[in-house]
Amino acid sequence: MRVGTDAVHPQHAVTLPSHHALRSPWGACTVPHKPVVLSYGDGMRVAAVVAVIGVHASGIGVMRYGRLDPLHWWSVNAVDSLCRWAVPIFIMLSGALLLDPARDEPAPTFYRKRMARVGIPLLVWAWFYFFWTWAFYGEPVDRTFVIRALLDGLTYNHLYFLFLILGLYAVAPLLRMYVRRVRRPQQWAVAALVLALVSFGILQNAIPMNALTRFVPFIGYFLVGILLRDVPATTPLRAAALVAFLAATAFIAIGTGQRFASWGPDDWRSLALYDTLGAPVVIQSIAMFILLRSFFAARAGTHPRESRLIRLLAPLVFGIYLVHRAVHDLLAGLIDPLLPAAALPTIVLQIASTFVVPATVVALLRRVPYLRHIVG
Repeated sequence: MRVGTDAVHPQHAVTLPSHHALRSPWGACTVPHKPVVLSYGDGMRVAAVVAVIGVHASGIGVMRYGRLDPLHWWSVNAVDSLCRWAVPIFIMLSGALLLDPARDEPAPTFYRKRMARVGIPLLVWAWFYFFWTWAFYGEPVDRTFVIRALLDGLTYNHLYFLFLILGLYAVAPLLRMYVRRVRRPQQWAVAALVLALVSFGILQNAIPMNALTRFVPFIGYFLVGILLRDVPATTPLRAAALVAFLAATAFIAIGTGQRFASWGPDDWRSLALYDTLGAPVVIQSIAMFILLRSFFAARAGTHPRESRLIRLLAPLVFGIYLVHRAVHDLLAGLIDPLLPAAALPTIVLQIASTFVVPATVVALLRRVPYLRHIVG
């Protein structure tokens, strides 16, 4: 997702292969002359925002377990399971760019730029969705509601990402120093340990989750991003990633179906395998990062029409993410009655509509001098 920073909006260039990163005898990175720019970054962001929309579009069908024909329910469950990597990809891509040891801008400059690019949209869209909650859903939105939502970092169900990414930005300069000085094997061990702790819920249980701490469980993904960036994309690695992705996705889909059959749609345990921090989604997300990296890096410069389209859409991704929930809510009432008759085509139609409409709105807003800042 393009959150208005270089972490998600790099200039276009070819990614340097891993042997360009100089190593000390102890395996830690020495500082290269220029930050690496990822040829695949824009494509990954566009794919990830489509997957975010896919999760939200299919979620309504998933929660209609028992009211949809089993074939239709399993089709929307499959779509939901296939898209669970969306947010982790954004975080790993941000880590791949922001933790680059060659980045040496002063911390005050770093913070000022990121706060301007993320803080303004967060402020505007948090209040927009407070109004939306009151006007569209008719829920009471009083001072207590607003304060609690802001303190929890949950102003609307997708805006948690902005609190999360701001937290990661806050620790990025420190983590960059860590990446410069620590050997890669140790970095892999730390990232794996963090992801293991969150997969078992240990970090979440140990640290109260609020607006200031919501980023902590995602540090593992952030660190893995810079590590995966320098792993050579060999054929065996791609094959292993594909197998891992398919296996994890099948585990999520089949396991979720079994859980719904046992506990029904109203029990939180039925949705546990969809958890972004759960082990199946961690495996799925790392595998998808490798696959998307290989796919878009291979096509960069070799498919000019496709590259132009990606370059056109990539600057809109952050705005699409911000706007799409309101569009989704509006379209859901029109499209959802079609679910019982044709669930999968309905979900595809909703995904396409919920991408195109916000993309058009954001493209128009970006042409207005002051309004462009609210969509990155």
